[in-house]
Amino acid sequence: ELYEAENYSKVLKKYQIASLRTAQSLSFLGFGQNVIFSVSMATMMSLVVSGIIKGNCTIGDLVMVNGLLMQLAIPLNFLGTVYREVKQALVDMETLFNLQLVKSNIQ
Repeated sequence: ELYEAENYSKVLKKYQIASLRTAQSLSFLGFGQNVIFSVSMATMMSLVVSGIIKGNCTIGDLVMVNGLLMQLAIPLNFLGTVYREVKQALVDMETLFNLQLVKSNIQ
């Protein structure tokens, strides 16, 4: 049993390290996406404000652009989350099926 406990501890430690790396990469990805969205949102808002100052746009245009960008960004973010969850579920299923093929050393 000592051998199994040590082996389990090693495998669990590797899993924890991989899980931490995955969480870090997802955090960096989310941060990058938020930076891109925020910069583009600020750029679009400044362009519309510039148009309002010149008299080419109205306040309604500002509200419309803001609403349009938000309505595009939120579903895309949700779609990315669903894609990631489905992909992880497929990987987990593949691992499970491969695990079923492994012959046990203990009979």
